Amino acid sequence: MEHLVNLDSAVLGFCVKESYIDCLCKRSLHKIEKASGKVIYKKDLFEKEGLARNLVADEKQIFISDFCTLYILNEDDYEIVGKWKLGEDLSSDICGITVDEKKVYCSIRNGRLITVDRNSFEKNEYSVSASSMWSLQIYDSYLLCGTVDGHLLLLDRETMSVAKKLILSKQNIRSLYVNGSILYAAGQDKKLFKISLPEFKILEVQKNVHKKMFDCVGLYNDMVVTVSYPCSEIALWDKDTLVKNNEIRIPLSLSGNAFIDGNKLYISSRNIHGIGLINLQYKSPKMT
Repeated sequence: MEHLVNLDSAVLGFCVKESYIDCLCKRSLHKIEKASGKVIYKKDLFEKEGLARNLVADEKQIFISDFCTLYILNEDDYEIVGKWKLGEDLSSDICGITVDEKKVYCSIRNGRLITVDRNSFEKNEYSVSASSMWSLQIYDSYLLCGTVDGHLLLLDRETMSVAKKLILSKQNIRSLYVNGSILYAAGQDKKLFKISLPEFKILEVQKNVHKKMFDCVGLYNDMVVTVSYPCSEIALWDKDTLVKNNEIRIPLSLSGNAFIDGNKLYISSRNIHGIGLINLQYKSPKMT
């Protein structure tokens, strides 16, 4: 593994754009040039360091969850547009976050969702599930939610009501990846699911994907890429059959983030000070 950039601590969250990467490290937000790995802009945001932070972004804005607080920043100069305290303690912290062109969607522990309008900043709260939701994804006019008790929810984004529910497991559905009308979902019971979203039914299931929890991070050359930080493994699965094709062993730790861009996998982990870079053309042995 190469390093795109070396920083003085682990990266808590990052987003890959066409020519640069926005990443959150310790108390600061960094803009990193992809071609050179140089930090071209940095802004201190927080008074103290913290691990309960995550970041998502689009072309205009960056959205950061910091325990119970949501921040919206301008993408170009990192100016804070708004800041909202959505919860109070460990019973009401922000578990997941995603955005569309109109709203920010924050899942709050124990099954609530709070939306923030990106123009008016109006907040609305909805009771959605009996359990927490750590994974959120946009699909068409819906919001997909993976719950800690193993359910996949399809929410109408206008009414925020549950349109459909699919029971996948008895354990956390911790990671979701949407590819057109297909959803790939990672379960804490070590299963990888392929789901038809129009039919809202399971098409394929692969068991024992990793020995411990894992994330489904995207597609590369018609293969689903999964990362298990506790197992120090990256695996590639046929996107149609979910049969394992390749495996890459690399030192990782506890948790992190990963993003596929062309042949490159950008990755952060608790044991990486900065952002790692893996060439997915790496010729690991073909699995039989």
